[in-house]
Amino acid sequence: MLVTREADYAVRCVVEVARAGHTSAAKVARSQGISPTFLGKIVQSLARAGILATRRGVGGGIALAKPPESFTLLEVIEAVEGPLAIIECLRQPGGCVHEGECPAFPYLVLAQERLRESLDVSFAELLAERASEGALLGRMPIEDAAPRGNGHRGRRVRTPDPAAGGEG
Repeated sequence: MLVTREADYAVRCVVEVARAGHTSAAKVARSQGISPTFLGKIVQSLARAGILATRRGVGGGIALAKPPESFTLLEVIEAVEGPLAIIECLRQPGGCVHEGECPAFPYLVLAQERLRESLDVSFAELLAERASEGALLGRMPIEDAAPRGNGHRGRRVRTPDPAAGGEG
């Protein structure tokens, strides 16, 4: 799953607007190195989602439409991306025609749930924690985040490659 440049810019835009309180799209575009046209599209999506408020004219600009406690990182990403899914068939309930026969399906569902849970952090919390590694680990310990059944409890295990002279 790759978060698009548009989602990255949306998050950076909301962070900057939250810190500034009220600013212009031109200032955000300049400070973040984002094309003003592309940022305009992102701001429109965020405004439609009720995250940003926009006003034209003298004294206009962009501001948060609601307090940062009332929306999440996931909501910002989904405002520009649509429903977040690790594979296309999980974008909507019942979207996978192979659900009953696919042995990977329950694992993909679990991975998607964990991804969504990890992004379900309020923007206020994100700004306060500054997304520090300790804060993230405090929210979801690595051992709890590891897939069940691999026997390695969140550790990466290097499997020897017989072709490279290792034992298989």
